[in-house]
Amino acid sequence: MPWSDPGGNGDKNDNNPWGRRPNAQKPVFDIQKITQELKKLGGIFGSGGGRGSGPKIDRKWLRLLPFLVITVLILFWVASGIYVVGPDEEGVVLRFGKEVGISQPGLHYRLPFPFERVYLPKVAQSRRLVLGYSGAADSLNPGMMLTADGNVVDVRFSVQYRITNASHYLFATTNPGQLISYCAESAMRELVGRSKIDDLLTSGRGAIEQQAQQITQNLLNRYHAGVTVDAVQLLQVESPKAVQPAFTEVTTAREDMERARSEAQAYASSVIPKAKGEAAAMVTNAEGYKQQVVDRAKGDSARFTDILQAYQKNPKVVSERMYLHTMQDILSHTQKVIIESKGQPVIYLHMPAKTPVAVHSPTSSAAVTASAVSVIPPVALTTSPAALRIPVAGARS
Repeated sequence: MPWSDPGGNGDKNDNNPWGRRPNAQKPVFDIQKITQELKKLGGIFGSGGGRGSGPKIDRKWLRLLPFLVITVLILFWVASGIYVVGPDEEGVVLRFGKEVGISQPGLHYRLPFPFERVYLPKVAQSRRLVLGYSGAADSLNPGMMLTADGNVVDVRFSVQYRITNASHYLFATTNPGQLISYCAESAMRELVGRSKIDDLLTSGRGAIEQQAQQITQNLLNRYHAGVTVDAVQLLQVESPKAVQPAFTEVTTAREDMERARSEAQAYASSVIPKAKGEAAAMVTNAEGYKQQVVDRAKGDSARFTDILQAYQKNPKVVSERMYLHTMQDILSHTQKVIIESKGQPVIYLHMPAKTPVAVHSPTSSAAVTASAVSVIPPVALTTSPAALRIPVAGARS
């Protein structure tokens, strides 16, 4: 940059960069005017006896000024006792550190500090704590727990709660959140220690969550924590990373076992009803056959009793009738053969038959059918019926 300022007098020898600009205007300072303004300002706050012609303030207002300031401060201090309780809050009023009342939502007043103080916890707000395994590789991680069957698992769970007693929540313990976390972790560790790993990974999680909620609530009620536990939820249950491959294999084997068991149960469900149906059918048929046999036996017994009574009244007639019925029954279902004896002619019994009747003779070995001897003169039957009698069961001779 040039040493001389632009717009100078053109003197090339005057090349001092820190020098005053040639022909520059000096600032004008009016000492008298400044003095008059200071006197006016001093006249406002002073006694007013100066020479200045500024406005003057009455000494009476100067004497009242401290009282006015104190009055305004007192009004602000009294007004500081006004407070508002929100719709989801509850006010706990303390007087010299002692609880004296509970304020509901709305506009309220309390004695100013330091006489009274108000705490406004949000009682309608649902709070949530996430506890247990945090994912850090720490051997003392609180989420690492031991199950009943000797397995180590990393458990991560949440606790959802809300304030039901504001004074207990504020003053029963110095750190309510820490108390809730300790109680919940104690309950979960107890339940995991009494459960098997299968229950934690499968259908037993719901029961464990309900039991953890109940145990945590009982512990908090014992300590007068002033909170209600709404839910405990298992977020993550898994084995440590060091044994994760082996644990995965065991889990796969358990799944295969469950699948095979399900298939076997399905097969049993299809076979057992069929076998039960067949067994029921066999039992029904047996019962029917049993009833049929019993009824037939009862009928035969009744018929025999009737025949016996008739026989006792007239034995001869009953015997002859029984004989005729028996012979009719026998000869109607058998082949009839007539054999010649002692040179007697063949006796022809004209009986209809579905099969041919063979006639044998001792002098001839050839068999002659009944149709071949149709022209045989009938002869008288020389033998008596008694000689051809066939014994019948139940009949007397």
